[in-house]
Amino acid sequence: MKRQVVSGVSCVLGFGIWVLGFSPTLSAQNPAWPIERMPRPLPAKQVTFPPYDIRTLSNGMQVITVLHHEQPAVSMRLLVRAGGANDPDKKRGVSLLVTNLLDQGTTARSSQQVADQIDSIGGVLGTGSGDDFTSVSAIVMKDSFDLAMDLVADIARNPAFAPEEIERQKEQITSTQQVNANDPDYIASAVFDRLVYGFHPYGLPGSGTPETLASITRDDLRQFHRQHFVPNNMVLAIVGDITQKEAAAAAERAFGSWPRGEASAWRGAVPPEPTRRVVIVDKPDAVQTEIRVGQLAIPRKHQDYLKWDLAIKVLGGEGANRLHRVLRSERGLTYGASADTEGRKLAGDIVAETDTRTDTTGEALRLMVQEFARLQQQRVPERELTDAKAYLAGSFPLTIESPNDIATQVINYVLYELPLEDIPTYTQRITAITPDDIQRVAQTYLKPDRLSVVLVGNAKAFIPQLRSLGLTDVEIIPVEQLDLMSASLKRETGRRVSFEPFGPFESFGAFATTQPAYQATQVNPRAGGGAPTATAPNDRAALDLLRRVVDARGGMMALKAIRTVVAETITTFQMQQGTLPSTTRTYIVYPDKFRVDAEVNGAQTTQVFNSGAAWVKSPAGIQDAPPAMAADFAASVRRDIIPLLIDAAEGRLTVRRAADQAARDGRPVQVLEISGAKLDRVRLFIDQQMLIVGQAYTVTTPGPQPRTLLSEEIFSDYRFVSGIRVPFETQLMQNGQAVIKRTITKVSFNEPVPDNLFIRPS
Repeated sequence: MKRQVVSGVSCVLGFGIWVLGFSPTLSAQNPAWPIERMPRPLPAKQVTFPPYDIRTLSNGMQVITVLHHEQPAVSMRLLVRAGGANDPDKKRGVSLLVTNLLDQGTTARSSQQVADQIDSIGGVLGTGSGDDFTSVSAIVMKDSFDLAMDLVADIARNPAFAPEEIERQKEQITSTQQVNANDPDYIASAVFDRLVYGFHPYGLPGSGTPETLASITRDDLRQFHRQHFVPNNMVLAIVGDITQKEAAAAAERAFGSWPRGEASAWRGAVPPEPTRRVVIVDKPDAVQTEIRVGQLAIPRKHQDYLKWDLAIKVLGGEGANRLHRVLRSERGLTYGASADTEGRKLAGDIVAETDTRTDTTGEALRLMVQEFARLQQQRVPERELTDAKAYLAGSFPLTIESPNDIATQVINYVLYELPLEDIPTYTQRITAITPDDIQRVAQTYLKPDRLSVVLVGNAKAFIPQLRSLGLTDVEIIPVEQLDLMSASLKRETGRRVSFEPFGPFESFGAFATTQPAYQATQVNPRAGGGAPTATAPNDRAALDLLRRVVDARGGMMALKAIRTVVAETITTFQMQQGTLPSTTRTYIVYPDKFRVDAEVNGAQTTQVFNSGAAWVKSPAGIQDAPPAMAADFAASVRRDIIPLLIDAAEGRLTVRRAADQAARDGRPVQVLEISGAKLDRVRLFIDQQMLIVGQAYTVTTPGPQPRTLLSEEIFSDYRFVSGIRVPFETQLMQNGQAVIKRTITKVSFNEPVPDNLFIRPS
């Protein structure tokens, strides 16, 4: 197939369009599919799902029986609606430990007796867990059904959690973690989850860490079991050569006496929106690079999930797999490439993955991102989609072939609250999907400009390739410093103790996320007089939260290293007569100088604050700033978030935790209050990713009748700039009304700023 060579393509990569050295709309891929026609697939076979029965025991346990008489076997699957996402804070790994210990002895049977009993009847017994569930399953011949049912019930109801077994399981999990810590494939997937889900439980390691595992006690395991292992939080699926009457009687006998409990409600918050972030885990001894590219996606229950899943199959799944064709068949860059989507209860994700030689890392990454953009922008050809649908429809009968396969399907549908009657209609629903459906879901849910990227390999060898693609704002983490529980993903090293007062005041050292300039709106914020201190001294919880916020911003050392900032912005003022746009260029020299040059309606204005002195320039001339305006300037400097964080961390300000709240979009946020001798109380609102999504404070209008107003700045669209997270969108609200919106178009750190910019002309 001929390829069209496209020259002079864009090379934009602040992720603005995520072009990576190519233009998505000028794809070099010919959409024809393919020239060498393969035989058309055979029509999908008619699928008949066996009859089933659903009933609920008096204690609330849901029992589903599916009759399948082709084999003299029965599969039992007990599902608990709780998993790793329900682990207590700072106790990651509880769910996994509970799962691993269920079949390691009960109050009536030792672990050896459990193993001997299932072996004696030629059966299979197992336990499993995920983010949303825990399960106990068994497969036996029909004549051993009752014995197996009793065994499953005993394991689920009466785990012993023997101390010696707990320690053995901890050692095994820790040993596995040590192996995984040197496995590039595992590292890439684990870091990708953290990037996509942040500090939501879906993004944290299900096995915990050596530190969290060490803190887990037998009481923690028993507490988790009491909270979640109650019959009204369970589903029992019985599939195989059995009658509905036999299944109902066995379920009632084994589980009917188990009293109903109060299942703990799901406590997970909504995961963060897709964000742009490129993380390189440096492993100098690697000869190839593991690559993960993807984003947050839709939950399993979403009405578009089937269409979305098929769209991702076109990108990198069975029956189509553009990634494999481009990366392996056409370019020979890898042995394989794929993409998959996972739908969980609360959210989902899409991840494309491959590995490639170190010297082809940049090319492989560019092609992967290009395929994301092409799927979103170009309509999928009918033939290509037909082949993907035919594969899925043709392979579906294999997924309900045995009792265990059927049990898996049934449990998944129940877990994600999907109607069981949809199982037998899967083939028809797949074949009904059209190219227009694929284009709609790709354009709606795919975000090529917000992809998370993880590269694990020899960073020094492939960094130049990334620079040639326009990728400069990346995070590089030595593999030995990787810490999935840290907001910065990096383990702190050395002697630095960030949260104890040490030494004299040095500098603010970071970029101001508030606009450090007097705004000509109806309300002029000012700091007022002396500020009250917080109502409680610094406490460990507040300092711990503050540490995580600083890490998420880029880390204390990186923040304090910044001396100057130059930023270009588009600012829109909300006036009574309408909106008023303005373009600005801001210069900041820490600790206490800034200059804002603005163009409003064709007129040029300048506002300057220089170590306490303030002056303005307008078409009317140059003059000293009025006292109220100068006070506003000084207050803006004191409220600058990064200096605020540094001073609080180093003990110069008072910090305390306030009650959690809900943000304007409904997401739960944690609240820190910071105050000091020259600072009015400032409240910071912190999301699941430890990012500051809001800042609230009070201002007083000048004049003979001053008014006190509540000001709130809302921050969004965080991006990494030289390793520091900067919100590119800010909206100022006063008494609940939007007054200013600001968008950063360009920002740089530590470039030279001439001193004469701040000197008032004579």
